[in-house]
Amino acid sequence: MNIQQKFHEIVSALQFELQEYGGLLHLFDRQQQCIIHQDPSGFLDINVEVDEQIAKLTHCRQQREQLVSNIALALGKPANITLSALSQSFQVDHQPLLRALIDEINDLITRTQRRTRQNRMLLAQCVESARQLLNISNPGAIPGTYGAHGQIQTHYNPNRLTAAVA
Repeated sequence: MNIQQKFHEIVSALQFELQEYGGLLHLFDRQQQCIIHQDPSGFLDINVEVDEQIAKLTHCRQQREQLVSNIALALGKPANITLSALSQSFQVDHQPLLRALIDEINDLITRTQRRTRQNRMLLAQCVESARQLLNISNPGAIPGTYGAHGQIQTHYNPNRLTAAVA
């Protein structure tokens, strides 16, 4: 096994994964703009793109994890070794690049999770505002929903929003 070639394969896989996370974050930004500008059709269109991007990202991550596992086994390491731990098997001057790519991916994961929470909160606020406007303009038009214990709730709790935004 050529360790130099395997290093380049991992770097390439990480760069591709980084690109996909960046694409997902961009879609979340666009999604947020649709929520803010009250563009429901744009929001729905972007949701389709978000689902597709998540599928691509999942496939990309799985391929990278399989590559890391295969390289680990070829180097006599456990198959479930982390990439950070495996990076110690490469040349010292290559390790900072791997560390930087890993850190950047972890940062993008954190940013996408934060943006997802923000979008969900914005969407919940929009739904609550629309519900309040409907209730003001036509009292009693919005039926209550059943709560966890079977009672009818007439108040919407945005903290209990379970609809997926992304």
